[in-house]
Amino acid sequence: MRYDLRALRRFLILALPLLVLTMGLFRFGQEMLQVAPDPAALSRSGVAALPAWVTFATWILEAVGLSALFLLILGRGGSRWTSGLLAGWIAWVFRGPLLVVTVVGLAGLPPRPWWGLAFSWWILYTLCGLMLGAAASASRLQP
Repeated sequence: MRYDLRALRRFLILALPLLVLTMGLFRFGQEMLQVAPDPAALSRSGVAALPAWVTFATWILEAVGLSALFLLILGRGGSRWTSGLLAGWIAWVFRGPLLVVTVVGLAGLPPRPWWGLAFSWWILYTLCGLMLGAAASASRLQP
């Protein structure tokens, strides 16, 4: 699996900020529509939200991971759009259902708010997968 380095560089320069922006706008949209999760409802001790820099650093880490997963899937063949959706949905499995089962099982928290989060993350990761496909198309990335 080899990529043209110029196209790969263009893809990463476009995809990483685009993914972080998508995650930020998605969270902004949740807060504007007042459907953002309440941290106190998700924890027994009523823990407050994480600092903004931690959230931003997490988005950067997720963007790098999603981009790497996308490149691995795209290198195996298939279209850019399908590879993007697959990368997003594979990542969602770990952020969605597996996280819910783990947190609810280990911490004994109520599952209802966590499943709502998992569904919203499915929407987010679907959007991120489509953004990866768009970034690959714009940068003319070919495996």
